[in-house]
Amino acid sequence: MKKAYAPLRNEEGFVLVMAIFMLAICSIIGVAAMMTSTTEVDLAGNERVHKETFYQAESGYVVGAEALIEKDAYGAWANNEKFADLAENSYIKIIDGDFLLEGRDDYPAGYGTWNKDHQNDTVEASPDIEMRIGNQYNVDIDVDKIAVRYIVGGGVEFAAGSEGLGVSTHKIVYNMDCVGTVPAWDTGNNRFVRALRLANGTINQATPVSEVIVGYGYVPRQ
Repeated sequence: MKKAYAPLRNEEGFVLVMAIFMLAICSIIGVAAMMTSTTEVDLAGNERVHKETFYQAESGYVVGAEALIEKDAYGAWANNEKFADLAENSYIKIIDGDFLLEGRDDYPAGYGTWNKDHQNDTVEASPDIEMRIGNQYNVDIDVDKIAVRYIVGGGVEFAAGSEGLGVSTHKIVYNMDCVGTVPAWDTGNNRFVRALRLANGTINQATPVSEVIVGYGYVPRQ
């Protein structure tokens, strides 16, 4: 008499388990891709803000150079005098009218070098020039005289007048410390907001700020 054997059913539900497993793997891959995309978007946004703040701060030395040229590196404005009145909420203002008459701001004294930690004044505490344009450009500039240097080879040639009239034998070396930020769009009030400084005059630590330090040599015309 033959015995009857029931077929094995150990593989029942295997397809369902595999489907759940593959679904879990795909979900993990999708979440990882989404997190990567979010990180890349954040990085791109941070890079954009960094570049914008850097370019704004960099524009400050152009304003500083124009202020030097305007007075031929010697002279004074009235404090808070408008250097340029551009439009509504747009201006360039000379905060410290005597900044070109200040003594050298070098350290060690007499070495003609600039050290941010040993300044008579700083751009954070007392900027010389302030630029605000349409609540979008926010730049402050500090201009420091650090050295007066003779132009190499100027002794004989210039004394003889071989270079013509109006030529100087020396240059004045300045340092310009510029800080700037970019505004943020306030959708609720439909305008740009974000001040470089708080009401008490200190730098707003909640805003992204870039700092650019530039050396500038000015040759006075005689």
